[in-house]
Amino acid sequence: MVEKESLPYSISIVLFTRYPDPGKVKTRLAWDIGDRTAANIHRIFMSKMLMILLREINGVNIIVNYTGVDSETEMIEGFDPALASNINQGIKSGFLYFIKQPSTSFGERINAIAKQLGKVIIIGADIPGITAGILSKAIEYVKEKEAAIALTKDNGYYLIALPYYSDVFTTINYSLGNVGQQTYNLMQKNYNSASILHNTLVDVDEISDLKSLGLIDLIEQNQVDISVIIPTLNEVNYIYNTLANIVKQADKSNNIEILVVDGGSKDNTLQRVEEFKKDYPNILIQTLTVSSLGRAFQMNVGLRHSSGKYLVFCHADTLLPSEWDQKIINILSNKQVKLAYFDLQFQSDHLGLKLVAWTVNYIRQLPYGDQVFCVRRDDFKHIGGFDYVSLLEDVTLFDYRISYKQCQKIPYPIITNPRKYSNQRSTYSYLSILKNVAKNWAIMVGTKLLKLPACQLRKIPYNSSNEYELLEVTFENKLYTFKYHFRENFLHKLLIWKNIYYQKFMNELITIILKYCQGNDLFLDIGSKTGVVSCLLSIVLAKNRIKTDIIAFESIPYLCTLFKDNYSLYVGEMRNKITIENIELGKTISNYYSELYEQSCNLIDNREDNNITEVKSISLDHYKFPHNKKISVIKINLDGNELETLKGMIKTIKHHKPVLIFHNLDQLINSFLNSKNDIKNIVKFLNDLNYKIDRFSRCNYIAVSNDI
Repeated sequence: MVEKESLPYSISIVLFTRYPDPGKVKTRLAWDIGDRTAANIHRIFMSKMLMILLREINGVNIIVNYTGVDSETEMIEGFDPALASNINQGIKSGFLYFIKQPSTSFGERINAIAKQLGKVIIIGADIPGITAGILSKAIEYVKEKEAAIALTKDNGYYLIALPYYSDVFTTINYSLGNVGQQTYNLMQKNYNSASILHNTLVDVDEISDLKSLGLIDLIEQNQVDISVIIPTLNEVNYIYNTLANIVKQADKSNNIEILVVDGGSKDNTLQRVEEFKKDYPNILIQTLTVSSLGRAFQMNVGLRHSSGKYLVFCHADTLLPSEWDQKIINILSNKQVKLAYFDLQFQSDHLGLKLVAWTVNYIRQLPYGDQVFCVRRDDFKHIGGFDYVSLLEDVTLFDYRISYKQCQKIPYPIITNPRKYSNQRSTYSYLSILKNVAKNWAIMVGTKLLKLPACQLRKIPYNSSNEYELLEVTFENKLYTFKYHFRENFLHKLLIWKNIYYQKFMNELITIILKYCQGNDLFLDIGSKTGVVSCLLSIVLAKNRIKTDIIAFESIPYLCTLFKDNYSLYVGEMRNKITIENIELGKTISNYYSELYEQSCNLIDNREDNNITEVKSISLDHYKFPHNKKISVIKINLDGNELETLKGMIKTIKHHKPVLIFHNLDQLINSFLNSKNDIKNIVKFLNDLNYKIDRFSRCNYIAVSNDI
């Protein structure tokens, strides 16, 4: 902490910034260009800003108010090394200080430094348009005992100048889109004079901001050539050797990054990765731990966080050939090639394994994931990455995304461990090899001919459980897998397996919901079950850059738990907040006891008797929603209780006039159950509220206010 009395000047300029740690800085920008590239660009911006302060501004104290690392030394190392002499001179001269931000909210952190310094000008580090002239103007305002603020194009602010301390930070709602105006309104109340500077600038949060500033070249200038993505699950015996092989066999190891994406290892896999980091300190390596139902989930997470021009998907027990990086670049420099792969070779001389490898290399047209898939990052992001399936993600990739004619083999072998072909004694026999080959072919035939999901044709090792089954949903030509509760009804399960209504109705339902999401608003999912609709909607909202938050209500605790699990699976694909409430919505506020499904017994405290848990029941009108956010769409599950739910949300409907979607996923099996009898009552109820209701599919109804 710095006492302002000990500072050489009366006015301080505070550079509010964060250490450029990949994955923790510029996360919205990283969504498009990768963690490391975004971090490098952030380093450039904050270094430029500090350079202006040190070289062009005189007569003020310079305070770097940082977060992301513990020590001043680490933070200094985060800046451009070209500034090292200027930084050292500033510290020695006594006008440059580094102060770590407290671990509190954004408003409290910025308020703390303003309170500490008094006469202060606080600026952001991600505004490349800030000039010495703008800073000099702000200094003049403070000298004249006037407050000033400079706004950004997205209605935030990048500079605030205060002649003395007043709290204009902690009461601001930073989740809204008018932070700049909120702050200026408060400054007008707290200061005799408050002005808005005329220099409205762009803060860089999205790739569109770089484009608008003409800085798109920064992406290519700060990209590594290759990102190697390695999915792991209990790979303690193999991961270190694989990492070392990648580095030693590369032609230019200083131009690659490695992303180890772990799916929840129970052994010391991640400890071995940390040991590798210590042994190879100059190698760019990032470790990510994610919820996963299979390698596809982990590799898609790696795709989103990667920064390389080219991506290499390598299994944790696979060794690459000499100069593998240059071989990949040479092949993928041909834009006609969408995917490159290597010849397959096993770490065994068993004749049966050699026959398998020969068949893969010379008979089968399409490659397997064992052969190390290599792609251009932009191309692979454009096609959406892998299907979110529990197995066969390498096979489904060629169903409609990449054709055989767009693939090219690199005529050098990778060497992989053949452990999946071993028997129970961890040895290889013709029988064990044949059984594995036959099993894989049976699954592929089942998925192609019978159109059944692979996850139901074979139990998988990733988080398998007797408490749930896996559901594959085809949505926008991509497969997604969810934890799901199947009813004890074979017809129900078969219809879902065959995508008879999930494939069709999910696409039309979410398309309708998306049409009415406006941004900076709310979608309510009442009767959300395991969260399939909310999760898929959130993914689509992210793709379309629509900032609609979701609040989901599910009364059954077991389904609510599965929803949270599904949310964690896809959180990397989402940019919108989902709030999951274990609440029953009705007419009144009360508590009631809900019987849990038998499978969820282990989720209850053992002291509870009769497999019962207490669930809160309220009316929607009594729920506390975020301030100043319009409710645009409400989806209500037709489960027999919808009329009572509607009666408890009359005030909400009258105030927000949301579009109402009534959804019944089980109609084909149960013919609406009791819900069918309530439709006439629902129509009458909504007509009284000046709503018109129409059917837009066999399972779905839509009600729109006549006042809109």
